[in-house]
Amino acid sequence: MQVSQKTGLASCVVTYDPNPAIVLGKKPEMKGLMTFADKEKWIRQKGIDFLVVLPFNKELAEMSAESFLEEILLKQLKAKDIIIGFNHCFGKERRGNYELLKEYSKKLKYSVEKVDPIFLKEIKLSSSYVRTLISEGNVKEAARCLNRFYSVPGTVVGGHKRGKKIGFPTANVLPNADILLPGIGVYAGFTTVAGIEYSSMINIGRNPTFGENAVTLESNIFDFQENIYDEAIKIAFTEKIRNEIKFSSVENLIAQLRQDEISVRNILKTTIKEKSSRP
Repeated sequence: MQVSQKTGLASCVVTYDPNPAIVLGKKPEMKGLMTFADKEKWIRQKGIDFLVVLPFNKELAEMSAESFLEEILLKQLKAKDIIIGFNHCFGKERRGNYELLKEYSKKLKYSVEKVDPIFLKEIKLSSSYVRTLISEGNVKEAARCLNRFYSVPGTVVGGHKRGKKIGFPTANVLPNADILLPGIGVYAGFTTVAGIEYSSMINIGRNPTFGENAVTLESNIFDFQENIYDEAIKIAFTEKIRNEIKFSSVENLIAQLRQDEISVRNILKTTIKEKSSRP
């Protein structure tokens, strides 16, 4: 945006879908940190003039770096100032990078700038680092890296209704299969239903007290009584409060959930206060 404002040129973000690492088989099981729709919305909110999504397939993967530069960036997009990340590569065999762009810039009459790595204190930020944090359940640190609470969209589905029977009704959520789910545990967070955000106590786990094995995502939405089956919702995670535990009785589980609710409400009370004080 700074370059666009300085030069008077339109700003354009070029991205791929799906992720090249998945298509090329390097990381076939890799999950995203946000849906493509959310990614597009986030980019547009930054004031970008154009968003170009290149369908990443075998044909694009086989295109040489020089062809990508000349045919797509220069001929199709008419780029005059190219900005590239310090470790971003493009073209067959990942030959395209800042150095290659610099080499051809004078001949092909464009300028190029490199975006240096971003650090959070001594940590160099990367999507791999954030994925590790989320997988470990460290959503609080992940939020600092992302500058937002990590969230997972999904659809409310029917469950065993055990939560309702023990006084903690939950929305059982079928999460988007392409999005990374945080590690097993109990979390404080928010559930967005029809555009409204509600404080929630969230569980990701196998319900070991009841002998189940499949990992489920459930949200105990505070002060909420509506029927939302089949509705699309989004769950944001603010902080993990404990690991999953197999209790010796349902009574012990209920006692722990009561303590969990107190902890979660206190955490979210502070979180909401901090959010409201931001400019």
